This record gives sequence, structure tokens and C-alpha cells, in this order.
Amino acid sequence: MLRLLLSAATAMSLSFMMAGCNWVYWDEDFDSYKDLSLTNPYPFHKVDHFDPQTGAERNEVMVLNNGLVALQARIDIIRRAKQTIEVEYFIFSPDMSGKILVQELVDAAKRGVNVRILIDKSATVFEFDEFYAEGLKPYGIEVRYYNAAPIYYISTINFRNHRKLLVVDDHEAITGGRNVENDYYDLSEHYNFLDRDLYVKGSIAKAMRASFDAFFEHEISERYQAPEIPSSRIELQKYERKMSDVKAFLAHNPHEAETRAKIEAIARPVLASKPLYSCPEMTFTSDAPGGSFWTRFKDPYSDNYRFLRKTIFDKVMTVDKGLILASPYLLNNRKSEHLMHVLLDKNIDMTLYSNSLSSTDATYVAAQLYTHVYDWQAKGMKVYLHAGEWLDEMTTISPSIQSARWGMHAKTQVYKRSGAGQNEIMVGTYNIDNRSNHYNAEMALFCRGNDLLVTEVEQSILSRANNGYQIVGKNQAVDSERKAVNVYGAGDPDTTKMKFMWLPSWLFNFLL
Repeated sequence: MLRLLLSAATAMSLSFMMAGCNWVYWDEDFDSYKDLSLTNPYPFHKVDHFDPQTGAERNEVMVLNNGLVALQARIDIIRRAKQTIEVEYFIFSPDMSGKILVQELVDAAKRGVNVRILIDKSATVFEFDEFYAEGLKPYGIEVRYYNAAPIYYISTINFRNHRKLLVVDDHEAITGGRNVENDYYDLSEHYNFLDRDLYVKGSIAKAMRASFDAFFEHEISERYQAPEIPSSRIELQKYERKMSDVKAFLAHNPHEAETRAKIEAIARPVLASKPLYSCPEMTFTSDAPGGSFWTRFKDPYSDNYRFLRKTIFDKVMTVDKGLILASPYLLNNRKSEHLMHVLLDKNIDMTLYSNSLSSTDATYVAAQLYTHVYDWQAKGMKVYLHAGEWLDEMTTISPSIQSARWGMHAKTQVYKRSGAGQNEIMVGTYNIDNRSNHYNAEMALFCRGNDLLVTEVEQSILSRANNGYQIVGKNQAVDSERKAVNVYGAGDPDTTKMKFMWLPSWLFNFLL
């Protein structure tokens, strides 16, 4: 979730601003897109090829489109854990979704399971602080925080850990777009995300856990300092209130029990009916930990840290039929813009599904999207924007949730190629923007060779897209019934803020 408009602080760094888009790939070959990812090292890159004769490198996957189903799936694999659980998220909120998952982790720890948690410490979204970590310590659960750089480290604070990962016993894992917060699991009465995760069972999970180890053990991931009891009366009251909040968070209550029951009643039948797809070729790729202002300039940054975008560029450049992109944000730099033009010039069938102004959680990104989206449509790309409304994919635990504002948050790509068994999907944490390309550590799973899986993912994206608004011309859009609608989404959104944000978002689009 892109809530990190740190431009206000970063604007003070004129030299970094001057780097801009032209410096994003300053140490990478612009003339070749082929086989960029071949040198990505383990554990940040792993390719499994299933051998049906021996059963070696078997991986099976399940697509988790619905938020309630995705939450129940996480509960289930935590309950199956016997030895180890690794948890890693960009956002981890102490709300109902966080409460449910943490209580499951505590129960697992009580069974003797080793539980480790890594949370990004971004100032704009950080909530699960040292008080919560201290509350989990008696159960043997270790919590660390990624990149706790203070805000006056104007550049380094932009290098976030955007990965989202749950691994159990080196055998099961879930990754995708969802963090731990109510709006990712269809639980908010104000705003929710249409998202997508991939559950995987098999040999690739070990590489995913090894990548977690690399992040967890890196020097940028800090052990927390236990909160000290303050001496002043006012600060002591705050301390005691915080300790009380943590105690309540870890305790069961009737509202939580009722919510759990509602979630399972809806999700359990869906999980029972969902297919597990065998994956003939499964790729896992992650960026490396430790990126900062200094590594950006003293190391060959692209070679040593930025692995996922290389794999994605490789996949994209092998497409000869179609490319479907689902991303909550779309901000091209000169290389991704080049890629887009190469594909359009080759008459590749391209489809984009993203957020409108009504549905986005980042107005400053929408300001840039609307600057370019009409040109892409004119060049032949099919462009769909989510309108901001609930889609009747599945019921919710209360009617009020359906009337909330809804955005899309899935980070998914479908690669269509000629030949049997060549189609492929990607589900991960990667947004099509400069933050994911250059600053945030990201991760993704790719599955190639199972057309039934590709069909499910493709149909899910296109179903959501077709229920949104399609761009058909300059400042023109139509709905699913081909009726003219507001290009900015449902509800007649106010464009004043977006227009006001256009100039700063253009100046700092290399940070967005």
C-alpha cells in the first residue's frame, strides 16, 4: 500500500531530486532486456522445475482473491505449523485482523513452534511498536524492525521493506498484495482493497524462508529496545495506557469471537472448493535487504540489490501474444516506458487494470496516471480503472462493509506466449512504479505452464476490470454497459486535490 508520500522530507535533498528518473538505472545496460535475471543469487532467486517421474521440486498453488478467504487461509497454515513460522510485512496493524493473526501465532508458540516476525518501521504506517513486541516476548516470539532510520535521514528512509510473507515449516507460504490490516481482508467499514495472494505448498517455500532469514539477520533489521518505565507522571500514564492496550490486544473477547465465526462461515466453503494447481515451473524472486542512500552510490546497486524488476523485465520481453497488468499504481520511468512502447510497437495485446481517482488511496499517484493514460489508450492499450465501489464477488461480514469505498491493490501480471505450456502468471508485492523498481524491497512468485491457473488469474483480473470503467478516449470512459461515465470514477469525485498534487507529484515521481 503506497502511503509513503515522504516527498515533503525528501524535497529538502536537491541533489537527490536532480538524480530523478534518469538515475534510476544509471548502472544498467539499456540496450538489452534479455536474461537480466540469470545472475540473481540464491536465496533471492530460485527456479523449480517439477519432475513428474521423481516428484522432485513439486509446487502446488492456490489463488486467494477474496480478503476473508485470504485471512482464513493464513489462520489455517499457522494452525498446521509444527516447527517454524516466519512473518514479514510492510504494514502490521493492531486491529482486528492483526489481533486474530497474532493470537494464532501465540497459540503456535505455546505449541513449541519457533515464531519470528519482521515489520518495516516506516514512520508513516508503523503501529506495531516495541510495546507489542515486548508483549510477545514471554511467548518466545521474536520481533525485529526493518530500517528504523530517523526521518532526517532524508534518502535512506525511502528504502522500505515492502515484502509480504508468511512461511510455515519450510513447506507452505503465502505472499501477494496483502499486509496485515483490516482493509486488506474486507473488514473495514470505510475503505477496503480488492487484492490477490498466492498460497504455495512445496519446495519453493524453503527459498522463501531463506530470503526471510537474509532480511531478518541483516544489520538493517534491528532488535527492539524494551520500553522503559518513565519517571514523569504524564509519561507514566501514557506508558500504562499503552501496556493496557497491548494486554487487551492479546486477550480474547466476544467481538473477536463473533468476527472469527463470521469469517470462517463465509471463507471455509470457498477454501474447500478452491483448486490446488500443480506448477511445472515456479520462480521465486526477491530484492535484497540493506538498500540505502550509501549503497545506492558506493555499490553496483542494480546488480547487488534490485533483482525482481530484472526477472519481471525478462518475463515481459518474452511475451509475443498478450500482457495483462494489474497494479494499484502505474508510474513509468524511462525504462518501463520504453518496454511499454516496444510491446505496443510489436502489436502485443496489452491490458491494464488500475485505480481511478475515486478508488485510489494515493491521490498524488492518480495525478500522474491521468497525465499518461489517454496516450496509452490511443496507442492500443486497453485501460480499465476501478470505479471505487464494492464488487459482488463474495458476501461480506456486514452490509456496511459493502457500502465502503473500495480500491484495487492486487499486484498481478499475466504473460501470454505462443506454444504449449508457455503462459505464466506473477503474483507478488511489486507495483509498477519507481518505488518498487528502485527503493522498496519486493518479492513475487511466478508460475509457468499451467493454463488452468493462468485462466483463473486472467478471468479474475478481467472480471474486476470489466466491472470498472474503461478509458475510451481523452477524458472519456464507459462502464460495463458501455454507458458514458465520469473518467475519474464513481461518486463524482472532486479533482481539486489531484490537480493541486500534479506539480509536486511530477517533480518527485521518481519517489512514488
